Amino acid sequence: MHKYKIYVIIKILINKGAAKIFMKIITVSDYNAMAVESAKIIAAYIKNNPGKLMCFAAGDTPLGTFAELIKMQDRGEVDLSSVYYAQLDEWVGLGPNDKGSCLQVMNEAFFGPANISKDKINIFDGLAEDQEAQCRKAEDWIKKQGGIGFALLGVGMNGHIGFNEPGAPDTEGCFIVELDDTTKKVSAKYFGKSLPVQTGITIGRKTLLDSGEILLQISGKSKAPAAEKTLKGEIGADFPASFIRNHKNAIIMLDEDAAGLI
Repeated sequence: MHKYKIYVIIKILINKGAAKIFMKIITVSDYNAMAVESAKIIAAYIKNNPGKLMCFAAGDTPLGTFAELIKMQDRGEVDLSSVYYAQLDEWVGLGPNDKGSCLQVMNEAFFGPANISKDKINIFDGLAEDQEAQCRKAEDWIKKQGGIGFALLGVGMNGHIGFNEPGAPDTEGCFIVELDDTTKKVSAKYFGKSLPVQTGITIGRKTLLDSGEILLQISGKSKAPAAEKTLKGEIGADFPASFIRNHKNAIIMLDEDAAGLI
């Protein structure tokens, strides 16, 4: 059994009358505990909300959670095919067969092992000639499913969520974005080499923040500064993950390494 602490913060938004924001901050002992506890939260949502739309980030941090969800499905504890999925983002210029593309990661780590049929998923084709058409297709998919029910997100070193980079507009729907220099530099860890990626396609911040529930994962000592800015820094576009604090139903989960500066 994994031990963890839960802190519940309730805020009143003065500019929204009597509206309340319930933000739960969970710290766990380590990455493995984060994966287990996150999977339990996601599985409970899926069981209680069949047919809803899920949106999962494709970085390193969620990989353990994906593995735990697949184990839970194998044990008959959750049916991962009972919901729909929207791809969060993609590197423009990379396709599903390119190592490190978001779709390659999702296919290998989750969609494939979980046996999710293609008709349950909307993908971004990073090789498509018309990326704006990819945006409109994703927006139609999200609207058709009644909006995003649950989003599993991570935070970049520069505070991005998806490819909502620092300074990016408060975009509803999906958009094409010029990648931040930090994102370009960090990208090499996914590809195994440096690639000249310049732009990304992503679900916009406003649409993500309209999700019914959000689980934001932050793991590792290297992410401790990002965790501090997310939870204690000024809320604004310079550090997009900070906007999670304004969500009506968000969980921010950190392991002890990431929580070191909180």
